[in-house]
Amino acid sequence: MVESLYRPSTHVSIRETTGCASDESLTCQPNEKQTTFSTEEKGFYTKEIHSSADILEEDVGEIVELSSVGSCLPVENYLVDFEGPDDPFNPLNWPFRKRAYTTFAYALCTFGPQTSSSMYGQVSAQIGEQYHVSSLVATLGVSTFLIGVGFGPMFFAPISEVYGRRMGVLVPFFFSGIFAIGCGAADNLQTIMLMRFFQGLFGGAPIANTGGVLGDIWRPQTRAIALVFYSFVVTGGPPIGPVIGAAFGTLGAHGWRWTQYFAGIYALVVFVLAIFTIPETYPPVLLSAKAKKLRIETGNWNYHSKHEELAFTLKEMVTKHFMRPFAMLATPIVTFMSIYGSFVFGILYLGVVAVPITFVTGRGWSQVIAALPTLSIFFGVVLGGLLNIIGSVHYARVLSRRNGEALPEERLQAMKIGSFLMPIGLFIFGWTAKDGIPWIAPVIGLTLLAMGFITVFQGCINYLVDSFPRYAASAIAATTFLRSCSAAGFPIFGRIMFEKLGVDWGASIIAFFAIAMIPIPFAFYTFGARIRARNPYASQVM
Repeated sequence: MVESLYRPSTHVSIRETTGCASDESLTCQPNEKQTTFSTEEKGFYTKEIHSSADILEEDVGEIVELSSVGSCLPVENYLVDFEGPDDPFNPLNWPFRKRAYTTFAYALCTFGPQTSSSMYGQVSAQIGEQYHVSSLVATLGVSTFLIGVGFGPMFFAPISEVYGRRMGVLVPFFFSGIFAIGCGAADNLQTIMLMRFFQGLFGGAPIANTGGVLGDIWRPQTRAIALVFYSFVVTGGPPIGPVIGAAFGTLGAHGWRWTQYFAGIYALVVFVLAIFTIPETYPPVLLSAKAKKLRIETGNWNYHSKHEELAFTLKEMVTKHFMRPFAMLATPIVTFMSIYGSFVFGILYLGVVAVPITFVTGRGWSQVIAALPTLSIFFGVVLGGLLNIIGSVHYARVLSRRNGEALPEERLQAMKIGSFLMPIGLFIFGWTAKDGIPWIAPVIGLTLLAMGFITVFQGCINYLVDSFPRYAASAIAATTFLRSCSAAGFPIFGRIMFEKLGVDWGASIIAFFAIAMIPIPFAFYTFGARIRARNPYASQVM
């Protein structure tokens, strides 16, 4: 049998002297024994082929496989891709049930770190008493966790764009659970802070990469609606966390340890469920797997995907993929959306600090009861999500009129409304927090605040995903980095500001900053298309 040659590392060009007249890169089954080969390194030479052993031993020892083919075809014909727009192998064409479950499963992965981030704050006083430090110093466990969340996606988002979403989410999520258990078993404050940092570092992976997953499996017409229901699970973490933390705090001096054990056990249980049920969604990795299957089934090693043509060296991983999120921060869209998203995310964690101060010190409520008003934040998220669904229906109509062509600026309609709800909610919460005013008044303020938060936050995510569809995970990693660093500072200075200035003026100062950011969605709605047209990252990166 006469064999054909495939050597991906050296761009081998094969030209049959009698059967193929073209000089293009071909994969041929020769009609005679004499074939001409060329490589960039060796130039042309001719040799009679008697067996595949002759080629391997005498000429090109680096070649690892040979395969029989039946015809003379360009190498491009062996490039594996989806078989048309309706290919069921394409994640966008998966059954609705499969896509819905995948979204929910990734939401569960994100819910754990989000809950753990705020759950710790309710038991920080216990940690301070046990290790003889102030409650403010003990609160640093929240900040170190969020700093880790900020840095984690900068590493794991590029990994998900090279090795797939499962590798970029589930592996670090597993280690996040291990470090949570390590934190619960710690016997000194330094170890607690270190474990919290690494718990956040690895726990930040699902927070950033899930945006890329949603971009993989949902079309623009329905992606925002999927993101709304995803956000119900994810943003429920920070407001639910304080309630769980306060409940564990009633178990005694070591109740704080069970907050960490709970986070670790949750992560490991969800990991076991996910590793067996969550499919890979990243199209380049799926096509690579398809190409590998074809190579095995046909014995033809010319089948390959576009993703496999890329050489992922350590230098390239560092200079290109790991630096991509940082480089994207230099673009106007990512910069301003990250700043706005960071601000509203910080306010979310400021609410976690402010609510206990308001209802424990101001109204004399118990620790557990005082944590319950944080649930109004979740209620506001649900209402804001409904507003986002209305915006998604509007966007679907826009896409229909444009024959499916995306227009990311139309994602900002709900965000423009939410930008006003945030300062209104802050003013209501701040100036009705005093004892003597019905408790429902500040709760209404928190609800409006949460409505503004989710519409602005989702508006930022949707706009980034639609503006940078190929590198959505890196774009979201960039904004996750800034927002987590911002949220890390809010629990520290927020506690000091509210204690020194009072809840009324403390909330008002934050509201004034929120008013200053109202023009951001309006500016990008007007000028965003022109900015994207000049932005090389909108189509590809590097």
